[in-house]
Amino acid sequence: MWQIISGSLLLSLVHAAIPNHWLPIVAIGKSERWTMRETLNATVLIGAAHIASTIIIGVLIGLAGFRLSSNHAELAHWIAPVVLAVLGLIFIASDFIGKGHRHHNHFDETGGRSKRAIVGSMVVAMFFSPCIELEVYFLPAGAFGWSGILTTSAIYLFATVSTMLLLVYVGTKGLSRLNWHIFEHHQKTLTGAILIALAALSFIID
Repeated sequence: MWQIISGSLLLSLVHAAIPNHWLPIVAIGKSERWTMRETLNATVLIGAAHIASTIIIGVLIGLAGFRLSSNHAELAHWIAPVVLAVLGLIFIASDFIGKGHRHHNHFDETGGRSKRAIVGSMVVAMFFSPCIELEVYFLPAGAFGWSGILTTSAIYLFATVSTMLLLVYVGTKGLSRLNWHIFEHHQKTLTGAILIALAALSFIID
């Protein structure tokens, strides 16, 4: 179980640190002259909405993993790590193929709208933008049954929202001027490498 905990935590931290998850909140908070409290409250709502949709889909994937491990134990021993490794390679390949062509942002322009409307639109945008790289890890977590699924869900929720809060706080204090786009442009490669490493770890431990 500890590899599920550590893997979930690592993926959550990398996922939450992607600039398009928190930097727009900093920018909008400053442009709308929100207080720090208002900005952080908005971050909690936005982050929780994003993880909620990820968890909803992830639970279904986790249940599939549980059924697979229950009915086909030998198959489950290697199929989950293989899926992780293949997806890791896909993420790395897509990072290089799509480089320079996409600047994905979960948020639309917010000019002229009230704070409630702005936050509401950001919550909706993030809810309908679940992260595949987090969802896929529910497959090996599902092998541990509901304990693995719920543990992964709790870690995703706590670690993602906490990291977003931290980054929004330090970003609002002035660190938003740093070149975070370097990380954003390579986050798929980093995520892919983590998925491959977790797949290898699963083989070694099992």
